[in-house]
Amino acid sequence: MCGIVAIFHHDHLFDIDKNTVNKMNQSQHHRGPDGDGVYISDGIALAHTRLSIIDLEGGHQPLFDQTKTVGITYNGEIYNYKELRSELISLGYQFNTNSDTEVIVNAWLEWHTQCVNKLNGMFAFVLFDKNKKQMFAARDRLGIKPLHWAKTTENEIVFSSEIKALKKHTKIPLNINLKSIEDYLSLGYVLEPKSIYLEVMKLLPGHFILLDQNSPELFINEAYWHLKEYITRNENSYNIEDVHAQLSKAVQDRMVADVPLGAFLSGGVDSSAIVAFMSQLSAEPITTSSIGFDLSKYDESYFAEKVAKHFKTKHSTTNVSVNDLSLVDLVVDTFDEPFADNSAIPTLILSKVTKEKVKVALSGDGSDELFFGYRNYQMLNFEEKLRATFVNKFTKPVFNLLAKYYPKLDKAPQFLRAKSTFKALTNDPITSFYNAMSLSDSETLNKLYSYQFKQKLEGYSALSQFKSIASEVDNLSPVKQVQYIDFKTYLPGDILTKVDRASMACSLEVRVPFLDYKLVEWGLGLNEKLNLKKHKVKQVLAKSVEGLVPNFVLERKKMGFTSPLDEWIRQIPQATLEKRILSEHLVSLNIFNISELKKITEAHQNRTINNGVLIWALLVLASFLDKEKK
Repeated sequence: MCGIVAIFHHDHLFDIDKNTVNKMNQSQHHRGPDGDGVYISDGIALAHTRLSIIDLEGGHQPLFDQTKTVGITYNGEIYNYKELRSELISLGYQFNTNSDTEVIVNAWLEWHTQCVNKLNGMFAFVLFDKNKKQMFAARDRLGIKPLHWAKTTENEIVFSSEIKALKKHTKIPLNINLKSIEDYLSLGYVLEPKSIYLEVMKLLPGHFILLDQNSPELFINEAYWHLKEYITRNENSYNIEDVHAQLSKAVQDRMVADVPLGAFLSGGVDSSAIVAFMSQLSAEPITTSSIGFDLSKYDESYFAEKVAKHFKTKHSTTNVSVNDLSLVDLVVDTFDEPFADNSAIPTLILSKVTKEKVKVALSGDGSDELFFGYRNYQMLNFEEKLRATFVNKFTKPVFNLLAKYYPKLDKAPQFLRAKSTFKALTNDPITSFYNAMSLSDSETLNKLYSYQFKQKLEGYSALSQFKSIASEVDNLSPVKQVQYIDFKTYLPGDILTKVDRASMACSLEVRVPFLDYKLVEWGLGLNEKLNLKKHKVKQVLAKSVEGLVPNFVLERKKMGFTSPLDEWIRQIPQATLEKRILSEHLVSLNIFNISELKKITEAHQNRTINNGVLIWALLVLASFLDKEKK
């Protein structure tokens, strides 16, 4: 795992500033503390910081092929590199190293832009071909590894793993994108390909960029893999043995490393399944790590320890009790833009303690999206049945009244919390899903936004983006549509961003077996009914690991990896909260109605309503804006 930087100028005589390249490269030292390298020539720069995982002695970057024609800076792991290496050798290519990096440069020489279709792994790379005078940048199919790009005022195209490297280039404008603020305050992250800055973009998953010094106007940014092709199959059957075999192979592929390797373990079915397969495939006990919280409602560490004991792993648990506002600044420094997922801090802490024992860890991320593990899928499926049975032009006004006047009973038993269901039934399924995913309900945000901010958005909303994505697969059921939305938005924008930045901040590589693209292509084609049965989720996964994963894991209720945010925030005095949120720089943007901001914090601290998630997002935004002005 590594940090990459690249610069392209169409004029081969353009003088790229070496000092700037070095500053950009060193800003990502945490991603690769084991080595670094820089290449600058003919209007091109490639730079790299290395975290050595495979071929520790070889594979230093930027790496060139044997003919010194193609150079690359690359972040990731190619799990089928040995097979590709053999194929390329049979085609006459020679290798100087045993690294997967050299496979990519020779694959480019053989297959040009089609080389990405050959790669199975997580990757972001930029290469330059001296003969063709072309620069080629690509990102893996699911967006596991990041790649940002921007254009300078001197017409350079600049690439980097993280935004912090781009900010070291003084010729890149950095203006706040107000549409990104709307994304963030609605969802807690910025929808790709946008970033928080108007001028900085994220290369979309499964896309590449091609640039050519022979054709200055050429800028190709296109997809090489299409999620839509696989989700539209909607198959109604599967073979348990095949699922088991696919999962085992995905884990086995991700256990190849020349350094110590372990796993994150929560005690849920996803991480337990991975540890189970790893234990089968390893002659030595697996190293596992988990996080425990100071409030039992959020603490899964007991289950993790129980699973660890079952598989005889070398396990450690780190307990977390956090109400320190300095951690807000840590999130901003780590993610480079506002990021409000409240599990970011425990993921950072888990990554730090895991790095003390291993250099690579496997994680269960991606399983919930693939096998319908989120409660939102279950609720939408339930709502769709209610809509089909009860909602029509005569009953809809009744549900509108119930949604408006039924009391919001957050502390009541689950069966009495019907207000959100009534509200959902008055909306279309995508709006209902969006409301479930939002940091706060749309009414609260509408009151919170100032008139001036609404005018500047010009009708843009995160909801409109959800609906646009859903329209791409409007022939599918609403539940499959929201799965498609999650793979396009939440997975790369939140989950994978969180895992990459948190782990790489600690120089830890994290691999995600459930996002093996061949497994994803197969899993996306399954009908949702196969996973959502009798108030249970992930039934395909559960059945495929029966007998391998203990029953106490398969039968327990899903908790989800989150933190006791509401209670942590209530430990902070309201005056302190308001001082941080109502910072000079946040107020100066004129985004909010200040009186509504105060009401939100007061209601939370008085326990009238849980606004912890929204307050956390506001704290992070305020911290980010303050740092921007320094």
